[in-house]
Amino acid sequence: MCRMNWGYVAAGMFLLGMGGFMILLLGASWIRYQGRRERPCTAEVAIVLGAYTDGFQPSRPLMARLHAALWLYRLNYVRYLIVSGGKGADETVSESRSMKRFLMLNGVPAQVILEDTQSNDTWENLLNSHKLMERLQLRNAVVVTSDYHLPRALAVARQLRLDVCGYAAWSSQEEFHMCIREVLAGIKYTLGGQAAWRK
Repeated sequence: MCRMNWGYVAAGMFLLGMGGFMILLLGASWIRYQGRRERPCTAEVAIVLGAYTDGFQPSRPLMARLHAALWLYRLNYVRYLIVSGGKGADETVSESRSMKRFLMLNGVPAQVILEDTQSNDTWENLLNSHKLMERLQLRNAVVVTSDYHLPRALAVARQLRLDVCGYAAWSSQEEFHMCIREVLAGIKYTLGGQAAWRK
């Protein structure tokens, strides 16, 4: 009768766990790298995806996205900016309102900033921005978001049949946990289909 050696079992489980963790880290680094590889195209509008804002003080990820959008606008890559983001339960103003204020304080005319104040996730960001573009007859766009988020955002945009390219706001090391989250979102998408993008 064979007796199970629990030491070997424990060692095997540990190695499997470490292997899975390393795969997760490599996947997170790859996603961020893929986002950073995207190069902006000349387009009619930039779609700037929202992130947390503390009142009118954008969080670090949101600030990076706004600086990326300013760079595109100032170098004439785009003529208009769509700022997309609703008001979360822990926010006092909508993300789009905070973004618009920041852009105006940095010299962007109010008339070229278009607001989507209703979106609560990536899918709604791109869907509502698409509706704005159709209403104003804007044909193509640069999607602006964090490097780790850009591959998923572009996938959503293309599912919605938007003519897009991307431009990444580089994330800090403190945001690396968000890269890991994106890996898990990708796995969820593979297993669960389109609904997984609604985050």
